[in-house]
Amino acid sequence: MNPLPESRIVAAAALFVLAATLKSATPPAAEALEWTNADVDFSPGESTINTPAELREIYDGEEGHLDFLGVNRPSDLLRMPFESLDKRTGLRIGVAHTMLFMQPMGGRSSRYGAAGDLDFLANWTLIGRDGPDTGRLVFTGEYRYQMGSQPPSRIGGQMGTLVAPTGAFNDRGWVIRDAYWIQRLFDARLRILIGRADPSDYVGSHWLQNVNNSFVNRNFSANPAIPFPSHGPMLGVSIRPTPEFYATVGAANAYSTSIRDEFDTLFHEFDIFSFGEIGYTPTFKQLGEGRYAFGLWHMDARSKFDLPEDYGFTFVVDQNLRENLQIFARYAYSDGTLTNIRHATQVGIGLRHLLGRRDNDLTGAALGWSVPRPGTTREETALEVFHRFQVSENTQLSVGIQLITNPGNAPENDTAGAFYARLRTTF
Repeated sequence: MNPLPESRIVAAAALFVLAATLKSATPPAAEALEWTNADVDFSPGESTINTPAELREIYDGEEGHLDFLGVNRPSDLLRMPFESLDKRTGLRIGVAHTMLFMQPMGGRSSRYGAAGDLDFLANWTLIGRDGPDTGRLVFTGEYRYQMGSQPPSRIGGQMGTLVAPTGAFNDRGWVIRDAYWIQRLFDARLRILIGRADPSDYVGSHWLQNVNNSFVNRNFSANPAIPFPSHGPMLGVSIRPTPEFYATVGAANAYSTSIRDEFDTLFHEFDIFSFGEIGYTPTFKQLGEGRYAFGLWHMDARSKFDLPEDYGFTFVVDQNLRENLQIFARYAYSDGTLTNIRHATQVGIGLRHLLGRRDNDLTGAALGWSVPRPGTTREETALEVFHRFQVSENTQLSVGIQLITNPGNAPENDTAGAFYARLRTTF
């Protein structure tokens, strides 16, 4: 007997509970709802690497260390037509290019890795531009390429780590990453997402989970205990019966990969990855905003590839302690049949103004502990520290270091590590 109910039963029951809650809830004030949801697109549980959040970062802009030299003028000329288009039509377009250089230290390998990631981002509000109940089309095209002899994504396998020091910077080439519709209803209390999307953006994440501008190690830039499918067909529903509570459920094709559409497996195999998350998002007077969430997930057995089912849950805590300091903590459990990770625990902080008063400069430090399935390999600990400089309004430079003790798949080594530098430019 499965430890969790069948995924379709879980999803159907959760949707029924959400519908009943929505029907009975007292509508919150529009100002409170919009204020509470100011930084989220679909669900308060989403990561900041999704397309609407990245477009907000591009359009908002931040004061940089070299702005006094006039370095923003060329990018401003490029961005002005985009801003005008957004005001006239509701179509918001942006471009982001991120490069990562990573040099291993110790362990099995000393070969560096480097790669680039070029994103074309679009968010088109076609319904309700002047109200809370909007309908928007979200689209992202992405090109990943290696620089030099190998991309950073290969370094983890060479170092023998249980959790990779990075994963996003590979040589995948061109893909359509996102192509989905988000509809808001009932003063934005109900939100529905349908189309091609990545379920890892919407469950089990924390506020600093963004490989483009925050932590790089997959302990902190992803949820390594969950065997997420990649971008593909997905349906999600999120509600906020009050400004402080939310509930989200979703289902995605279990066979999804970013390089294929996978509609054939969706209708022929009908194996799915399903998830649900409930959360509390208070604002404490002396501290600031917080998020406390619990999520469940289930991956169907995939008969086409002879892969077993897997299941698990996640607890996440995000909390601002004051306007320039935030912390996170996360515990994830999985059966581990697909990721080989039974327990994953992470804690971390983000601190602004450590090296000056630039609002978008960020120092991050995090510690992760990963426990594999019994009898497979050994427990692994990862530490990452980085600092991000807002060089100009549209350019960030980050430098960081990782220390990994007891690499899980390299029993001959006690420690390994990596130094990295990341450059991100947007307009």
